[in-house]
Amino acid sequence: MKNVALLFALVLAGLLAACSSGSSAPTLTSITVSTQTPSVAAGLTSQFTATGNYSNNTTQNLTATATWSSSSTSVATVAAGGLAKGLVANANPVTITATVGTVSGAGSLTVTAAILQSIAVTPANDTVPLGTITAFTATGTYSDNSTQNLTSTATWMSSSPTQASIDSPGGVVTALALTNTAITITATSVGVSGNTGLTVANATLTSIVIPSGPQNTVTIANNTSYQFAAYGLYNDGSKRNLTTKVTWASSNQAAATIGPANGRAQAVGADQSTSISATLGSMTGMATLAVSTATIQSIAVGPSGVSIAPLTTQTFTAIGTFSDNSTQNISQDVMWASNNPVATISNTAGTKGVATAVLPGGATATISAAFGGTTGTANLTVSTATLNTITVSPATATLAVNANLALQSTGNFSNGPQPITSDVTCTSSDTTIATVSGNIVTGESISATPATITCSLGGVNGTASITVEGFTAIAITAPNSGNVAEDTSIALTATGTLTDGTTQNITSSVLWTSSNPSLATMSNSLGSYGWANGIAPGTVTVIAAFGGLVGVASLNVTDAALTSITIAPANPGVDLGVRQQFSAQGSFSDLSTENLTQQVTWTSSDQAVAIINSTGLALTTGIGSTSIGATLNEFTATPATLTVGCGAKCTMPER
Repeated sequence: MKNVALLFALVLAGLLAACSSGSSAPTLTSITVSTQTPSVAAGLTSQFTATGNYSNNTTQNLTATATWSSSSTSVATVAAGGLAKGLVANANPVTITATVGTVSGAGSLTVTAAILQSIAVTPANDTVPLGTITAFTATGTYSDNSTQNLTSTATWMSSSPTQASIDSPGGVVTALALTNTAITITATSVGVSGNTGLTVANATLTSIVIPSGPQNTVTIANNTSYQFAAYGLYNDGSKRNLTTKVTWASSNQAAATIGPANGRAQAVGADQSTSISATLGSMTGMATLAVSTATIQSIAVGPSGVSIAPLTTQTFTAIGTFSDNSTQNISQDVMWASNNPVATISNTAGTKGVATAVLPGGATATISAAFGGTTGTANLTVSTATLNTITVSPATATLAVNANLALQSTGNFSNGPQPITSDVTCTSSDTTIATVSGNIVTGESISATPATITCSLGGVNGTASITVEGFTAIAITAPNSGNVAEDTSIALTATGTLTDGTTQNITSSVLWTSSNPSLATMSNSLGSYGWANGIAPGTVTVIAAFGGLVGVASLNVTDAALTSITIAPANPGVDLGVRQQFSAQGSFSDLSTENLTQQVTWTSSDQAVAIINSTGLALTTGIGSTSIGATLNEFTATPATLTVGCGAKCTMPER
């Protein structure tokens, strides 16, 4: 029994010894550091994991408790929890270390160049006027939060290139057609894209101006009239004639009334003034009309001594000289009359002062203009010339749909050729191809078959053949290498190339715009299509848009000062009845020159010898000499002298 008890005690002691030896804790022998992304772009992160290896062959995740460090914190950092971030690209890997107690483990991280993550396209969701150019910018944001201008390297695309085309590369958008909804402009680089919306809308009216001379005031005599004009300035850099679109009003009806639809003011009360307004929508332009107490002293009527053929016309002008030495065009205020039925003259609005030779002649009529008890006269002879044929120029032409072409008609009379464009009546053989209004032909639809335009006078016809095709390109040409001095204007020309290779002047058909209306504006008004008006020094882009095509040119507005104006010819001599065209050339401080003929204010010192219109065309009214002057921005030219004689036998040129 004692032996059994001893044996049990020995076994129990052995078991206790065994239990005592197995209770000691395993020790950390090493740390393994790993990551799924051993290479990251600058700015991106990589999650590292620390795994502890123990003496009893077990492992444990030590990521959250380990102390982390980077061998180069300027290249990459690592935060508690093992999240490493690449800072700058480096060819050599960075060592990322995890430490617990005295045990450490390391992994490596390679930092590569930052990668493009997004592209922002600006301006964002813009609305631009039709016919303008807008430069878009693509800005790339990279993984390291840096940005870079990608405009010149990105690939650009428009979701509707027929409405808004875009240069790629470059990002310059040309607005070609109005949009009902926004189109998408996209920039793509290395597989990353950004986009924005773009809407093409009609230009917005920004202001209305009424050209009215010094201090924005016009002064006229009582019972005379004045034709105001209103121009709209738009945010596309264009200027357009709004005279018949605005609503006109006079603040003082006792001084002057004004036609609400046409802008013609009638003075009714002497020694008073009134504010003239032109309103369209929320925009209003203002000018002042002063009515003087001056009375009429004399009336000059021109041209005098001309001869016209039967059935043709001649427009007369009446210039009144008043008691305050002012002169005024009173052609619309006088009562016109002819003392011989060989010629009639109109007193109807729209044709007032237009004389028509109604009978074959060899007779002279005295044309008179009466106003305020004073009468001026001019002689008009109706010749015996007969019209044989009519030549229409160009005889053959090609134009595009919606483009305009001006035809010129020449009458081949028995006494020689004379222009009769304003006298003929023109019709089209097929108005589905081309229509004609006055002498302006408009293309209606593309057709291989030409339309015949017939211009007639007195049973004699002349024809032109017009084919309608499409344009392939538009080019803009500018005088003076595209330089214009501020406060002056130059005339640009738009030329379209058609599918058959021919070209056409389409200056009056295109939409002219300026990229910066604070530097220059472009005129889309009758009589001044394509005129670029310099506002302030700088460079702008001028655009001529038509039918989905654009022409582009650079216009430089200089700060050159006007130094002189030269009138040519300086001392011409003509016979009574002959017109004389003058020109004005401006010289500037930068040694450049400009044609100022249609910008200066022309004057004639003796209305009884010649009167001169706004384009420098002098109409002779009597025998003698007169000084022709030209003024621009208070700068006056040295006058020219026009001498009007009777000729060797007092013969007059016939028309």
